Amino acid sequence: MSGDYVKPKDTLKGRAILCMLKTNFHDHVVYRIRLDELRALVEALGLEVVSEIIQTRFRSFAKYCVGKGKVKEIRSLAEKHDVQLIVFYNLISSSQKLNLIRDTGCDVVDRYELTLEIFDQMASDNLSQLQIEAAKLDKLAPFYKLAANLQFTHDRPFFHSGGEYAFRSQLREITRRRAGINKQIADLMVEKRRQIEGRWRLGYPSICIAGYYNAGKTSLFNALTGDNKPVSDRPFTTLTSKYQKRFIDYETTILFIDTIGFVLDLDHRLIKSFQINFEDIRSADLVILLFEITDPPMTLTMKLAEGISLLRDIGVPTEKIILVFNKVDKAPEAAETISQDLNLERYGMPWAIVSAKERINLDGLLKLISRRVRELKEKPAETTEEKVADEAS
Repeated sequence: MSGDYVKPKDTLKGRAILCMLKTNFHDHVVYRIRLDELRALVEALGLEVVSEIIQTRFRSFAKYCVGKGKVKEIRSLAEKHDVQLIVFYNLISSSQKLNLIRDTGCDVVDRYELTLEIFDQMASDNLSQLQIEAAKLDKLAPFYKLAANLQFTHDRPFFHSGGEYAFRSQLREITRRRAGINKQIADLMVEKRRQIEGRWRLGYPSICIAGYYNAGKTSLFNALTGDNKPVSDRPFTTLTSKYQKRFIDYETTILFIDTIGFVLDLDHRLIKSFQINFEDIRSADLVILLFEITDPPMTLTMKLAEGISLLRDIGVPTEKIILVFNKVDKAPEAAETISQDLNLERYGMPWAIVSAKERINLDGLLKLISRRVRELKEKPAETTEEKVADEAS
């Protein structure tokens, strides 16, 4: 192996530098929100952020994403502060990752890999671990192939030497592992759709609580159902859906579902990798899109737009979405201005303000849910077979 190649570490630890290539010269606000979100994710892993490197350019550099001068600056800062990890907000290619590792002497990840690392630390069941490993292989397999190619190219003095065979062996192992995981996930998807079909036959309307991490999804789930599922300040505490029934009135019993959280600029490859989790959202009769009311209006505006767009991409029609703003106990004054600040009327969706912790306006939210459920029942009903066909298509 070449002497200047540094193998990526198995776990992230120590100190970190955040990097971003900003391609919009006129963006003086939004990039800061995105970088602050990245910092929050990094710190959630217990890493200390010692510096930020931001470069503005119309497009990225092919070799490193940022320019060569910035790479030297990153290396200098890393050596000065004993930094172990460089975190890019931008998605970087396999060759860029390899070049950055070699020329900075640090492990390098982008926001996609960072999110997967958090998922990996929070995963506690086989389904989550399978989906995370599949996502990691989809993202990192090209990098492993490139790194192995360089390693064994240096090792082989003659054509078809041992290094060449070893390289091909690694590629075959990666391919076999990906195929095996995909087969297991496909089998689990069949079982998930069978479970969803069974719930439809029971006749309970399902309400899925979706939204951004740390918005309080599990806290709201517990408050609405009387359950006691564990909550945490760490992002993505919930990776596997949780279910609980709740009697609302004499004609309405609801099945509430707590699901995996979103993050700003969620990569669509993650959506594909966690398709089993998102199946609960797609199949729900109503989806509560939850936000933290204490976020600044600009951040909430971004999360609203991206959250609604994400739900549409998953297959949730707009008429099934209820916007809910949580933690009003921490910002009671926001309740009076939230509608105007976010121009909620333009979305044409029902909305409510609650506090799951202090149980503020939970009755109002339940009444809104009950009303929307009855409105859905008044529409022409699809047969179970038609719904299953729609979900499978």
